[in-house]
This record gives sequence, structure tokens and C-alpha cells, in this order.
Amino acid sequence: MVDQSEYGKNRLYLVDFIKLTLNPKLINPYEIRQLFLEKGLSSVQIARKLNVSKSTILSILHRLDVRVETQAGRINNPENYRVRNPPYGYRIQDGRLVLNKSEIRVCRLVVELIARREFTWSATARELAAKGYKNRNKSTKWDHSTVRNIFERWKNKL
Repeated sequence: MVDQSEYGKNRLYLVDFIKLTLNPKLINPYEIRQLFLEKGLSSVQIARKLNVSKSTILSILHRLDVRVETQAGRINNPENYRVRNPPYGYRIQDGRLVLNKSEIRVCRLVVELIARREFTWSATARELAAKGYKNRNKSTKWDHSTVRNIFERWKNKL
């Protein structure tokens, strides 16, 4: 019991002390290694999954002699895509790249116009606008650089 004066009056307060304990977690380092190397998850994603800190994951990977530096293609891995805007023709679903059917139609048309009909980037952009195809901004205004990026990505795939 604690005597506490409040506004000139003595009042009695009961203070309850809660016993705090730490529950150490058993973490399998080889599971972390598998998630990092084989599944391509980042240290932050693994930390969230196991409900531990990122520094814990990094120290375990360091003890296992796993290079944690950014590995080529890790951020663009289609099975674990971590960029906000996916390439045109794809969408992100559950952290994975999947084909976007409506955008694939536009990609096929771009490849058709440029590769087979020999349109320029700008002429293809004007043709898409004339046919009423909308870009991701819901506008029929197309930029030649967007058309070029679509063509470069899809020219050998469609």
C-alpha cells in the first residue's frame, strides 16, 4: 500500500506488481538457412515468420557462414517478389508474380505491332491510345518508354 496525496487529500492506492519472465525460443538454425537460401525469403520475412528480431536471424546466418549481402535476383525472384510495382503483364498475388490476363493482351499487341508490323515505339503508343487500351493509371495515354519496356520484356516470350 502506498500513501499518495492528491489535490491535498490522502488516498490509498493498491499497486500490483506483475512478474515478468522471458521465454527463450528454440530456433533451428538449419531451418533458417533453408528459408533463406532455398525459399529465397529475406531476413526480415524470416524474422516475422518466427516472431524474432531481424538481428537474431542475421547472427544465426552469420554463424552458419551464409553470406547475407544482397544476392543477385533475390528481390526479383518470381516466387518471392518484393517490389511494389510488378512488370507490365504481371500482378502480385500472395507475394508471387502471376500473369495478368488483361495486361497480357496489351503485351501481345505491342509485340505484334513492333516486331511484325515494324511500328516505332511512339507509333505503337499512339495505336494503343487510338484503340482505347488503358494503362495502369486508367488512362489511354501511353508513353513510348512504357511501350519499349513492354516490348523488351515480352519480345521473345509471346
